[in-house]
Amino acid sequence: MTKQRDISILGNVTQADEANFSAREKEIARIGRELDARFLPQFERREFTYHHSVAKMKAYLPEGLHDDKNLVSDQNVRISYNYFPARNNPETAETIFVLGGIYNAARRADFFAEGAAENFNVVALDYPGKGYSSNLKLPGDYTLDTYAAIVRAAIDHVAPEGKYHLLGNSHGTKVIYAMVEQGFADPKWATTIIGDMPPETPAGPKLRRAWRNRERPFSETMEEAVRKLTSFLAGHGAPVAQEFVVHDFNHGFEKFTREGFGWAYDPNSMHGYADEYMQPYDKWDAFKKIPTPMLLLAGETSNTATPDAVQKMLEARPDMSLMLYQGVGHYPELVTPKRISEVLTWVQHAEAIKSPLRAVVPADPEKDMVLHYVQDNTPAATTAVNAATAATPKQRKQGGPA
Repeated sequence: MTKQRDISILGNVTQADEANFSAREKEIARIGRELDARFLPQFERREFTYHHSVAKMKAYLPEGLHDDKNLVSDQNVRISYNYFPARNNPETAETIFVLGGIYNAARRADFFAEGAAENFNVVALDYPGKGYSSNLKLPGDYTLDTYAAIVRAAIDHVAPEGKYHLLGNSHGTKVIYAMVEQGFADPKWATTIIGDMPPETPAGPKLRRAWRNRERPFSETMEEAVRKLTSFLAGHGAPVAQEFVVHDFNHGFEKFTREGFGWAYDPNSMHGYADEYMQPYDKWDAFKKIPTPMLLLAGETSNTATPDAVQKMLEARPDMSLMLYQGVGHYPELVTPKRISEVLTWVQHAEAIKSPLRAVVPADPEKDMVLHYVQDNTPAATTAVNAATAATPKQRKQGGPA
């Protein structure tokens, strides 16, 4: 376990800051510290060194700079991850690697990891430029190919004894596609969970997301930052618990001297992400070649995994299972016990399931999901179930497909 300073918001609050907290900020601090007291004993923070070859820089730098040794050189990048050992059987348990969204630090996965660690070892990765991981040098270093190489290095470093599973949230799924493009096909890789990210992205959301990621909004106070984050996460759809919002703020934001509180990341990482996102994006071949059972977690109102995109994915891989989350946009958060358990049950039984799962997941975190099973993998059978699960809230209200 590597000991480092606490880079969280509440870990760096001064006595002077705290003396001026509003009543709401005192409540935020109380919630955040209680969550840290709960989660910190459950995992170890570990790290390894990723070697980033100079050849990757030469791929985008002008030739006139290739011989500049001060600028162009190999990079040794410290990559951090959190390791949650299984509470029951860490020596023999299978492992889940959590690959978060482009904004997410590893601590965002704490709620899921706590639930999954009942029976699985869980690894939550800090991408370069996030959390406790080091930065890469320039925007052009932050590419899907680099992220994919880092995840492969993480798997090699963890070296799970048995089977393991890849859970990609949004950008994390794009990284999995890139790994397949690089020829990754480890026989220990058992299942893949796709978090609301199809192999292509609609032009409108794609352009908006690319440009928004070049911005870096700030909030003057902690109270304002949590309020805005609550609104942002509510845009994903289903209600998000205040505990999750506070925890995400505490470990996903930082305080800047002039501007105030904002997302914590290397700005180069977002510029690189946006630059790459502006290019043509087609990962259908990689999606089709994923060598494991797959589960798609799709938001009912997502502007990324749209009904058309979901339908196309199921037609391309009729063996893929689907959980459609009512009232959710991009993307479903796995936070509450029932929602976590549903996904883990699929992971445990995916290889033995004879027909893919189709399920509608209610917005109420206490309600059971509604199950559908495809009896065979023919396109006709798949399409029939798709029509049922892709119904809009208006259609259900009118008595249409449900």
